[in-house]
Amino acid sequence: MSLKDKNFLRRLLDQSQLPLSEKDFWQYSFYYWGLFALITLWQLTMLWPMREGYEFRPHETFIWLLDGLFWWSTSPLVLWASLKFPLAFKGTPGSLLKATLIHLLIVTFLNVFVNLVHYYITNPLMFSLVGQSIPMESYLFSFYFGFTGSFAQYLLLVVGFNTVSYIYRYQALKQQHFETELNNEQLRSQLATAQLQSLKMQLNPHFLFNTLHAVVSLMVKNDNRKAIVMVTTLSDLLRAVLINQKADFIPLQEELKLTRQYLGIQQIRFQDRLKVEYEIDPASELYPVPQLILQPLVENSITHGISDLTTNALIRITSSVGAKGLIIRVYDNGIGTKISTEGMGLGLKNTTSRLQQAYGEEAGLTFERPPEGGTLVTLSFEGEPKTTIKKPNETYLSDY
Repeated sequence: MSLKDKNFLRRLLDQSQLPLSEKDFWQYSFYYWGLFALITLWQLTMLWPMREGYEFRPHETFIWLLDGLFWWSTSPLVLWASLKFPLAFKGTPGSLLKATLIHLLIVTFLNVFVNLVHYYITNPLMFSLVGQSIPMESYLFSFYFGFTGSFAQYLLLVVGFNTVSYIYRYQALKQQHFETELNNEQLRSQLATAQLQSLKMQLNPHFLFNTLHAVVSLMVKNDNRKAIVMVTTLSDLLRAVLINQKADFIPLQEELKLTRQYLGIQQIRFQDRLKVEYEIDPASELYPVPQLILQPLVENSITHGISDLTTNALIRITSSVGAKGLIIRVYDNGIGTKISTEGMGLGLKNTTSRLQQAYGEEAGLTFERPPEGGTLVTLSFEGEPKTTIKKPNETYLSDY
């Protein structure tokens, strides 16, 4: 077979998605046509002796062998026809009938062709070698007798090619779809992580500037001792934040340590006016939460709640784990202000955005005015975060 023919067969195999080399294709085709050739030989061996006055001649075995080799050589044509005119049973009846008629014409042409080759080429050669020839009636008999069998063998191979090709093409498309979805999911995760990092980069300076403003206020009042303590506490807090700067999510117990340090700074500022209470469910301590998710909430409680109180200011932080997930509440007994989306500061806006990026609709942030007064902020986490959670073996604040 020429190099061009091999390239044609390779293109057919690639188009059909059959995981076969050219050698494998010819080998399996040989097994297929060889099986039917053996059945035909057995039929001839049984039928010819039954004809009165007829003797089975050896050179007819050679003709039988040429027939088998001829049909074997048509395998690439059958593969091409199966791809060009597929027998699609899910299509319209007209398309199926049209494809069947085309395949019928191909088989008819092949049968006529092989019998003409035998009559005009093989038969004269046999006559010159053995002095015997096969009459035209025998070829007509062979054509009509074997037409149904050859058509059935041909259609069986076409249907086989269509079925196997469909299976492998479907698997290839399914794998390609899976890889595409996986790549898209990775891109979405990377985008969400980048957006979370961007929001956190905005939040950290915002938190730092507000705290430094409190330090400056103490220095303006010449309360240098408190200013020094506040700067030292701030330094410890910033060190802890830097340790976890690459982590978008940390356990709640680590987040609470950051919050305690922040409130420690504020207690220096408020002295005995501020009381902080914690009611933490032990089951919630290892629940992953976005880093610095509580700091804007307690900052909001101080700025808009208790800053104007002269005594008995209270901030209470509670956590619990229920059937739907983690719930964190931050309560203050201050005057409070009505919070709206437009009126949110940078810290609360970033908190809302970070929750949306990390959890979608499975996390929420709500503000309430309890009957006893004050403001109650509720954080709810109903699902796992959609971005990567920091692994337990990485360094946390408690490891520092």
